[in-house]
Amino acid sequence: MDDVTPNEIARSIGVTGLQFRNWLREQKGAGHPLIAGHEYRTRYRFTPAEADQLTANFLSETPSAESTHPVAMPSAATSTDPFAGLTLSDDPGHRVTEPWMGQETCTLADLLRPGLRAVVVGINPSPISVAAGHYYQGQVGQRFYKRLNEAAVIDLSGSGWEDDAAFATGIGFTDVVKRPTRRADGLRPGELQYGRELLAVKLMELCVRKVLFTFKASAEALLGPLEGHGFLADRTLADAEIFVMPGPMERTDRVKRALRDLRAWWET
Repeated sequence: MDDVTPNEIARSIGVTGLQFRNWLREQKGAGHPLIAGHEYRTRYRFTPAEADQLTANFLSETPSAESTHPVAMPSAATSTDPFAGLTLSDDPGHRVTEPWMGQETCTLADLLRPGLRAVVVGINPSPISVAAGHYYQGQVGQRFYKRLNEAAVIDLSGSGWEDDAAFATGIGFTDVVKRPTRRADGLRPGELQYGRELLAVKLMELCVRKVLFTFKASAEALLGPLEGHGFLADRTLADAEIFVMPGPMERTDRVKRALRDLRAWWET
């Protein structure tokens, strides 16, 4: 499988190569696990899976330029606050404060109800989405919605928020971990295990038929290592069928093939 360069990642997310490489240098200094071992004056090169993770990390720290519902800036939050640089929207949407592992947490409410056809599952909500009050409002999230629209899973031709439109047609939303972080590797020990157990109960109680993972990383957090993406014929989650979306940096031909498979799976 071909390596991915920083310039290719930068083009995919609409920033300059210099901006992205400067971010990489900052992450190296902060000890990011994918960059910490990089040798000085050698070129950055990443596997597609690593590129997907870095893309998600970068965009979780950068307000979306592509979001159809941008979040206002800035705020006076501290550097340890996941909402630093963001202003919470006046309309809270699905933003709530609820307990998570004994602490009150500003997060997104589960969009779940009986009779759902499918549930979209992520690792944890991004601060950008929580600030907006709606699921998947960063660049990677907006790309996810566009792919669902292309596969005829949702219809984005109308106005309003994407998660609301999807929920009205029988698609729910939740996350394994409810505490927002700027990066998935910012999770605390025990959070994934705690979230796994809660999620399994939620899905079993609702008798969900299909689970759609937004990213391979979120599926692997629950199911362990996986090969590729798409429909998992040999796996279920709380008796539900599973489909894993292709990563943000996946090749165009593979994305098109995956979306054809998604549409077929969705229509069964």
